Amino acid sequence: MTTFEQRSTAPSAPASLPGRGRILISVAGVEMWERFSFYGMQAIMLYYLYHSATDGGLGIDRADATALMGAYGSLVYLCTLGGGWVADRLTGAEKTLLGGALILVAGHLILALVPGTPGVTAGLLAAAVGSGALKASAITVLGIAFAGDEGRRDASFQIFYLGINIGALLGPLLTGWLQTSHGFHYGFGAAAVLMLVGLANYLLTRSPGIAAGPSDPLPASSRPRLLAVAAGSVVIAVVAVGTGWLNAGSAANVFLALTLGAAVVLFARMLRDDSLEEVERRKVTAFIPVFLASTAFWSVLNQTYGVFAVYSDIRLNRTMELFGSVHEVPASWTQSLNPAYILILSGPAALLWTRLGDRVGSATKMAVGVIISGCGLLVLLPFVGGGPGSTPFLALAAAVLVITCGELLVGPVGMSTTTALAPASYGTRFSALYFLTMAAGTAAAGVISRLYNPDDAAAERIYFTACGLAVIVIGAVVLALGRRINRLTHADDPTR
Repeated sequence: MTTFEQRSTAPSAPASLPGRGRILISVAGVEMWERFSFYGMQAIMLYYLYHSATDGGLGIDRADATALMGAYGSLVYLCTLGGGWVADRLTGAEKTLLGGALILVAGHLILALVPGTPGVTAGLLAAAVGSGALKASAITVLGIAFAGDEGRRDASFQIFYLGINIGALLGPLLTGWLQTSHGFHYGFGAAAVLMLVGLANYLLTRSPGIAAGPSDPLPASSRPRLLAVAAGSVVIAVVAVGTGWLNAGSAANVFLALTLGAAVVLFARMLRDDSLEEVERRKVTAFIPVFLASTAFWSVLNQTYGVFAVYSDIRLNRTMELFGSVHEVPASWTQSLNPAYILILSGPAALLWTRLGDRVGSATKMAVGVIISGCGLLVLLPFVGGGPGSTPFLALAAAVLVITCGELLVGPVGMSTTTALAPASYGTRFSALYFLTMAAGTAAAGVISRLYNPDDAAAERIYFTACGLAVIVIGAVVLALGRRINRLTHADDPTR
């Protein structure tokens, strides 16, 4: 998984701000433990949903379970947008970070202690809200702390990024082992304990004086309307769940429709804005294929938490020699492959981009990354449709490696392309569009996963072929448009 820096409108901190090391330890630490608990919980949640009651699960239909995981991932990204708004308009980034951590701890404790569907519903909702608020605010707090010192700021985000991937790597290993050896709720309990450790570390090292207030406070006159909208949204959600309209099988469809609808509204508003200059309007139009390509990529990457997780459980030969004896490793351990590859390959990839400089445009890199990620789905074609344990572990590892190579192209340049194409008056809202590609792609992964049927060899083969080729075609279209998009990203540079 990759991360990116979120631009903030919060006031800058003075270059002489004391305790920067303390701030880095507190923020990077809580984010590492948050990722540790988040990915640890996510690694075993799908199995908890569809495994039978005799195996400790809920026995939900497998297709509904994979769709629900897509909906949950989409909700996390939508909550990130909401968390950023709350930090900017209501509470300030630091208080939002602390509140998000507290809510996230509550979510993990609910999952660990409350059995059945009520625990899953309340726990996942709290975890999504808490994770979104924490993710949105941690980057802002760190950016403010190191404002005015670009070198240290970049170094601090490297440490922040390292912590994220360490947490994503180790979380599934611990919870997966606990789930197979002691049961699902021990795995959920470990995620709760780890997040409690992160919260305790943050409380001991936090700097409440930084980003203490909102950067763009909401006028008092607008608060009653905000409360009315919030209350109305809660009522609609309760009615939707109570009537069965919003359920495990339909949630991903609903979130996909919401995110795409929001994107259409944002695009339409910008394209119809008479205050935009013609070159800005062309930039907005050029971002549409980039938006679709990014959405397609995230739909592939998030297959690793749905379809690939099912494939690992059913098809993968997970028997290997560890510490001098033969063991069957937990299926959830395959979800540590992506962060492991990221940790190994990020340095060489950064060196490559430095060497290439501007010779390869951002849109071209992104398009190639999308094509590569689609090829990752095709790697498994020689093995699909086999019996239990018929796919070599190295085959799945190779597929995830190819997808990760695509991620190293798409992830780092996605946000830079977004900011390069953003109209001056729509900077923050244009960045929101990039968040929406993540939300839409994750929801799309959930929607598409309902078509995956491992019980039918032909259907399984068609699934991987169709998904892989569809993503490759989208990448090829953006590649064909790449030169035009690259020109527009440098439209304000007279030397280009």
